[in-house]
Amino acid sequence: MTAKMIEVHLPKYHLHTKPDYLKVGRKVDAEIEKILPDGQYIYRAIGKDDHPNLSLNEFVEIVLKLGTDKYDPKRKEVCFEGFCMYDHDIQAGSFDIKNHKIVLDDSYEYPSMFGDTVKKFYENVLLDRGYRVRIDVLIIYDANKLVKAKKIDPKAESARPELEKCLYKFKDPEHKQDALVGIVKILR
Repeated sequence: MTAKMIEVHLPKYHLHTKPDYLKVGRKVDAEIEKILPDGQYIYRAIGKDDHPNLSLNEFVEIVLKLGTDKYDPKRKEVCFEGFCMYDHDIQAGSFDIKNHKIVLDDSYEYPSMFGDTVKKFYENVLLDRGYRVRIDVLIIYDANKLVKAKKIDPKAESARPELEKCLYKFKDPEHKQDALVGIVKILR
């Protein structure tokens, strides 16, 4: 399956003021529901500011080519120390689409996949990073092509359960792009 490209214009979504999580979330969710079929998905939210040497389009081209945003093997991921004891490729969330509607589990605070994610990147990332992050790209994968990550050393300290459940590994690490089903660009 060729990855679907979705562009959503959200000029009022910025970090100067607290975003309206539901308003921006429902707009992005609706576009995803229009394009992707019913199924189970894993999604990764990325802030373009974490990749300052690339334009948004250059970044998306890398993701299309590699199937992931992990293009620099020297770059440590956010929370590396907390996750290095896991055999994982990405930190990501999950959602289902049933009857052309996004269905969320009980872990979501807001009734919007993107809205809940915006809230986490506006409020919760302050604990990990010390600054807020505007989401510019959603990378969406077929959940059947990833598996939950496992601890490398069972005796090592575990990450918090809510974080541990967000760690995934590609079933076919040589063909990560085959797991890719969609990319959403959140335009300013």
